[in-house]
Amino acid sequence: MVKKLFQKRINEILNEFKDKNIILSSNNANFFGQQSRKSTQVRGNGVLILTADDLFYEMWRPKKILQIPINSILKIEITKSFLHKSKFKKLLKVIFTNQEGEEDAAAWWVTSLDKWIEELAKVKI
Repeated sequence: MVKKLFQKRINEILNEFKDKNIILSSNNANFFGQQSRKSTQVRGNGVLILTADDLFYEMWRPKKILQIPINSILKIEITKSFLHKSKFKKLLKVIFTNQEGEEDAAAWWVTSLDKWIEELAKVKI
């Protein structure tokens, strides 16, 4: 039901990538936040897209974009919580160098977590 409400928003986001080779995408990724922005962030759903160049996330509402260049990814992990938040499920955690040149991290709950880990490892090589 929630996904149907946001289908127009999902289509708008995916349309931005129509000319790029999308390796993997999740239309209902649950964002747990960005480490450098501390634990007061709102958790929310959005679209997570992996291309050969970037890991891109855009939240449905409020609009929030996080774009992580593949060459800035330092490590990919699985965790059960992030920024003191948990769904009691395994989360995808990406550790990367942010625009300020500092180590940062972000985490999402995604379906097909193993596939995300596998595809991120492939583009990271």
